[in-house]
Amino acid sequence: QMHPIYTKSLEKVNETEYVVSISFSVLSTPDKPFPIDLSATISGNFTFEQSVNELEIENFMAGPAVQILYPHLRSIVASLTASCYLQPLLLPLVDPRIFKNV
Repeated sequence: QMHPIYTKSLEKVNETEYVVSISFSVLSTPDKPFPIDLSATISGNFTFEQSVNELEIENFMAGPAVQILYPHLRSIVASLTASCYLQPLLLPLVDPRIFKNV
């Protein structure tokens, strides 16, 4: 049984440029055993026009930005586990709100 940890972080580079990073981790513990410990992170740089207000940017970074990056994170995890001669770990489709801010 997998007990995944989904996190995201947002960094403001300047007035128009932001970086969002999303991470997936699954760790084996004595009470929640899993065959491997795995962490994967992907980041995306997003640039906005000066006319876009801060609230619109925050709303984009909370949902659509995560939705843009998540398929790539899923692909990385599947590829990484398959290259280790394990059954590929296929992450489920998830709501972007599942990612906790760090």
